[in-house]
Amino acid sequence: MKKSFFICIMLLLCGVCKAQMAQFQALYIYNFAKNIGWPSEDGSKDLVITVVGDNDLAAELNKLAATKSIGSRKVVVKESATTNGIQKSDIVFLGESKSSQIASLITAQEGNKNLIVSGKNGQCGQGAGIAFLSEGGKLKFEISNKNISKRGLQVSQKLLQLGTEVD
Repeated sequence: MKKSFFICIMLLLCGVCKAQMAQFQALYIYNFAKNIGWPSEDGSKDLVITVVGDNDLAAELNKLAATKSIGSRKVVVKESATTNGIQKSDIVFLGESKSSQIASLITAQEGNKNLIVSGKNGQCGQGAGIAFLSEGGKLKFEISNKNISKRGLQVSQKLLQLGTEVD
């Protein structure tokens, strides 16, 4: 009886932790969007965020999109199960469970002016602009100014200072 109760509590806590992680990641992504220099021709278009392989994060981003914008741009959240066939997106988030698809994502998005964000640490070395990491139980991120600049975007100094810069 105690063992099954303990297992139920642990599963519940894991669910709460995962939901909280999605909330924090959504807030980070929203703030990344505010601190990126987007091409001027995009100023009147919606800011499109495509989430690959993370339904919890997509739900949290949709909650933010219902009440917030990026400057004058409305935020639109799309979901995809794979990196194949992603339409025009300003930000593409690759969930940790889909991190093995980073190379195909980078290749498929070649020439697009977008920010690639990964849910797995170390993926800036494989072409992501930003990658989340957990350090001491805290959510942090690494950032590659080089990878972001290659995609025709500019990063604010504020954002560079908040993350761990890698290149």
